[in-house]
Amino acid sequence: MKNSLIRKTVLLISGIMITSLLFFVVTSVMYDSFYKQTIIKDDQKIASNWTSSIDSRLNTLYEHLYDLSTSIYNNCDINPGSMEMSYVEKNDVIKAINSKIMTSSDISVIFVADTESDLYLFSKNGIVMSEEGNYLKMFVRDYCLENNYSINHKKWSTISFLDKGYYYNAFRLGKYIIGAMSDFSLYKMDIPYNVQSDNLNTYINDGTVVYAINGSEELKEYIDTSRNDSYFIKGYAVVPIDQNNAEATTYFVSKNENAGEVWRIATLFMIVDSALCVGLVMYLIYFIHKKVNDPIRELVSANRELSIGDFDYKLNSENAGSEEFEQLYGSFNDMSDKIRNLTIEQYDAEIRRQQNQLKMLRAQVKPHTFLNAINTINNMTYTGKAEDIRKYIASFAAFTRYMLYKAKDWTSLEDELKHIMNYVEMQKIRFPNSIEFNYECPQEMLVEQIPYLILFSLVENSFKHAMTLVNTMYVTIRGDYYEEENFKGIRLIEEDNGPGFSKEAMDKLINAEADDPFTKEHLGLTNVRYSLNLIYKRNDLLRISNREEGGAHIELLIPEQEIEKDETAGM
Repeated sequence: MKNSLIRKTVLLISGIMITSLLFFVVTSVMYDSFYKQTIIKDDQKIASNWTSSIDSRLNTLYEHLYDLSTSIYNNCDINPGSMEMSYVEKNDVIKAINSKIMTSSDISVIFVADTESDLYLFSKNGIVMSEEGNYLKMFVRDYCLENNYSINHKKWSTISFLDKGYYYNAFRLGKYIIGAMSDFSLYKMDIPYNVQSDNLNTYINDGTVVYAINGSEELKEYIDTSRNDSYFIKGYAVVPIDQNNAEATTYFVSKNENAGEVWRIATLFMIVDSALCVGLVMYLIYFIHKKVNDPIRELVSANRELSIGDFDYKLNSENAGSEEFEQLYGSFNDMSDKIRNLTIEQYDAEIRRQQNQLKMLRAQVKPHTFLNAINTINNMTYTGKAEDIRKYIASFAAFTRYMLYKAKDWTSLEDELKHIMNYVEMQKIRFPNSIEFNYECPQEMLVEQIPYLILFSLVENSFKHAMTLVNTMYVTIRGDYYEEENFKGIRLIEEDNGPGFSKEAMDKLINAEADDPFTKEHLGLTNVRYSLNLIYKRNDLLRISNREEGGAHIELLIPEQEIEKDETAGM
């Protein structure tokens, strides 16, 4: 017994897949180990220390503000309706404010506002420029009236002003408001955190804007303010920490300095793994060439001999090279023996198929249509209407060409409608002022494929049963995309204003047996129903009823799914 070709191929491909999988596993483990465990952990520690430092400094600012509030409470009348501060009291408060400015470098501005008078004491840090201080002085005077808290409110809010961010807190003490602001830029990270200068990137988010404290403005695009977890993006680690003493979030953004070493190891492993994979693939190519290509070439040659009629050609199983091809060679030899016996049956089947198609064609191309056409032309010769005769003959020629020379069993909705309109024009010439025809279909639906002559059969059935020559016959076709349970595709609706279907006719059309498709009454509709069942293997695609105002209503459903178009199922 020869070695199995499939077994060898599976083993080779498995070797390639295992080495590739090993590469991805090792790379993933290294990524998790160095990035997620080490870098994030270190950066969280750095960010936490920096945030704790900010919280501590803001807590100190609160103590300064609380101390100033206590001083005003002890030395001034804070009750609403009381007198304004005296000159001495005002000087004492100004001294206390300036003392706080000199004591704490974190205070950008500090202020005291009387809500019942124009008294407004304001002082700024020397770092704040004069123009900026003037704007801040005017801004804070109005802002503090709407934004102030109780004296026990330790949490600092954040505000944006003049493209800068500030921590803000203000106490309501009787009729006075005592508050302070601290610029975000005062909280830059210090070098003692052992962070390299090119990796020192810190930011503060005030809820609406992210401000760069240390580092590049461009790195702000890596910060997703909707996330509160640590994550990596484009090689940068982003670590958010919520502040305890302020309504803000700090971010530390760093680039992994160990990533280069990690990826150098991964690259080396990838090179080794790739070389091994290339070697296995080259051997696989050689193996396939010797064990697959040569036997296939011999199979192709044998098939060529068989196709030209040499049914005595046989393959030598000893040259197969594997048990799979040995079985194929044996199957080919058995097939060549059976083809001779099947040839006569194939010819007989082809003759039967052509006979069936001819029967179907005869059922569709009704002789009375052509006899009526010839009689119509004959009668029109007595009227002397040469132009009408020419039009009728041209329409009849197009009608015959479509009916007899259509090579395929499928046609577009557009071609079928053109054929129907040509047929209607013939009837209008034959019966002037007796027919009205309309159709409404979306433009994009016209390219949809439908079985050949299936829609025409519905219209022809209406002419047969709804035409009276007393009243004008109205025929309408509507199309739309339709979906219901167990169906999705296009729906074609054909209606007329004739007498409609009798109860007996509807029972026959609905309950007719599948193997008895052609009945004398409504031959076209039974043909349509039978053809739909052959093509789609469904018996619910033709629906007939009567209109409330009189006349027939027929729905033809064409599924959208791909179906195997049986050549013997054409109309």
